[in-house]
Amino acid sequence: MNLETITLENFRNYKKSEVNVNSDLVLILGENASGKTNFLESIYFLSRLKSFRAPDNLLVKYQEDYFSLIVKTENHEFEATVQVAPELKRQYKIDEQKTKRTLWQSYSVVLFVPNDLNLFQLGPILRRKFLDETLTQIDQEYSLDLESLDHILKQKSALLEQIAENKSLTGHLEFWNEQLATVALHITNKRQALIDFLNQKISDKVAKLTGFPNSFLVQYKRMPAQTEPELLVSLKEHETAEIRSGKNLIGPHRDDFELQKDGLSNLFNSSRGELRAQIVALKLLQAEYLDQNQKSPIILLDDVFSELDETRRAKLLENLQGHQIFITSTEERHLPKLAKDALVLKVENNAII
Repeated sequence: MNLETITLENFRNYKKSEVNVNSDLVLILGENASGKTNFLESIYFLSRLKSFRAPDNLLVKYQEDYFSLIVKTENHEFEATVQVAPELKRQYKIDEQKTKRTLWQSYSVVLFVPNDLNLFQLGPILRRKFLDETLTQIDQEYSLDLESLDHILKQKSALLEQIAENKSLTGHLEFWNEQLATVALHITNKRQALIDFLNQKISDKVAKLTGFPNSFLVQYKRMPAQTEPELLVSLKEHETAEIRSGKNLIGPHRDDFELQKDGLSNLFNSSRGELRAQIVALKLLQAEYLDQNQKSPIILLDDVFSELDETRRAKLLENLQGHQIFITSTEERHLPKLAKDALVLKVENNAII
């Protein structure tokens, strides 16, 4: 499914723009801070009903009290309106019919931003986000489980603080631990299935990008417990430590993964260029996983080509054929030579031309 037109009103730096994007490859050129990423952000928002970098109230153009986004495909129209004054209101429509956020189904996306090139060097929150960004787009129950996990951890954290201050009883933890055990295993089992998929393909995918036949393994660092009774035992064993620290020490909120190259952590035996190729491979597999689940994604590449050499730029696009791709860049020279048939848009003076 290709996007055909996108209309932005009071979104970020755009007062009103209606843009034809009916092409398999759309290049968005502009100076730094001109609004290129804002445009990609609008596409992402209509997929996920959230930004990848800011809360809703910061997406509204300065001195305006709402923003509206509309995207049209060959068969459907998706619209989101967020009002921030005089009070916060959100409205979502599919084919002009109001719908609830929980029932929203538009299109999936794979987002690649410069910060992703630090996937292995930065903390585990970025790696958990990679897993969650993939799974929430194909599994509504997984999304609900993540919301439940957040609620449970907040409630349990508050209770741990009360227990430490002798304002509540340790026995009250049992209820929240039981809630946590059920949700935690739902989440880790689905993350494990995604990790298993990555391990089937990661070595071949990196080899296609680099030309080197190394062996790769995505090692999932999850809680050891495999069943609810095992997890409840583990939570009981860590009870004193949790009360003392005031933190939830056990659960999928502490998950992580590591990429091993030839049996060692990739951080110790990969060049910077190789690390980037490995991250590109994971993004390509993210798209493939969504494809496998009948959710062919729109690809959003935000200013990452300047960080890749010409060979990897070409390989990236070659491996993404069959998807609609949006690429932002400050200079055309950063774009692959095979992009000659692309639709080129330019961002100038808070407008897209």
